[in-house]
Amino acid sequence: MSKNKIRVAVLGLHNHYHIYPMAHYISQGDVPEIVWAGIYDERTQQAHQFARQYGLRKAYETREALFADPEVDAVLVMSDTGAHEQDVIDCARHGKHVLLDKPISITTDQAERMIRAADEAGVVLMMAYLIRYLPPYIRARQLIEEGVIGKPLTMKISIRCPLYFITDSPDTKEPGWYVDPARGGYGGFNDHGIHYTDIMRYLLGSEPVSVFGQVAKLKHKELEVDDYGVCVVNMDGGEIVTIESTWHAPGWYAPMISQEECLIVGTEGEIQIHYQKSPQMEVSGKGIEGRQYFDWQGDDRYEVCYRDCLNDFVAVVTGGKTDYVSGTDGWKALRVIEGAYRSSESGSLVTLTGEKEGETA
Repeated sequence: MSKNKIRVAVLGLHNHYHIYPMAHYISQGDVPEIVWAGIYDERTQQAHQFARQYGLRKAYETREALFADPEVDAVLVMSDTGAHEQDVIDCARHGKHVLLDKPISITTDQAERMIRAADEAGVVLMMAYLIRYLPPYIRARQLIEEGVIGKPLTMKISIRCPLYFITDSPDTKEPGWYVDPARGGYGGFNDHGIHYTDIMRYLLGSEPVSVFGQVAKLKHKELEVDDYGVCVVNMDGGEIVTIESTWHAPGWYAPMISQEECLIVGTEGEIQIHYQKSPQMEVSGKGIEGRQYFDWQGDDRYEVCYRDCLNDFVAVVTGGKTDYVSGTDGWKALRVIEGAYRSSESGSLVTLTGEKEGETA
């Protein structure tokens, strides 16, 4: 690895929603510090096609060949969640930095082993929590830090997603590993809910202390995993956060890939974010007469999050940037999700204190 260049390989194409846009930005030169190496995916034909499409120099025949390649400095790990633990540990053992798709793993115990392996090897383990890079959420955090809405009191965030949107690869209509408990771990609540248990910490600047969850199969009874979930999280700053994530929606109602809504209410005003044809935000509060409106167009609608996440990864690996979404952040987000599922099973509030979860009656 040169001072400002990283040779990057891809491990898995299982989250095609993220890796293909990232590859687009790398290949068109928007992340000039990244130099393509190779790719491994057990679906050999798909791996070779990806390599040809985006200009990677090779498609490895085995995982081991990727890890053994001295021309690889870092790996974009986009495998199914069930493979994350071993993939990250193997990367660490071979001295490869990691940008990891969400969630960090299926269980917090797995996450702890992954974090420990990266720390012991002295490599970066960074999470690709892309919502942090979306312009409306960046602006919302700035407004909260500036005190425009006063002290945040409540936050509600939700997404309505149809199951048919969840596919194993771009060329299939099947959900594949997403609905396999051994490979995906959870279902529709975790799928986007894991983004929201991270973004609440990013926006509010506080930590979760307890969670009460309700998870169910409301529509797709044939699945082995849930298609709906909602939880209420108590934060150590006194805020109450409600998170809803679904696969039971009948369809999209606007030409966007997600129907997402976020409302943060403070003592002096509120911030409301809508994702429809374009991301829009309405703000009321200190120094604002009535309501102020924001609208993002073009790549700023959504796509820039991939480029900006990659640029952050470069800065962390090459420049020693210390403020980034770490494996510990991934563990913290997963701890809330894990607690919500446990709460749903027990019907009890789950406390999130110390290093391990405890349950209260």
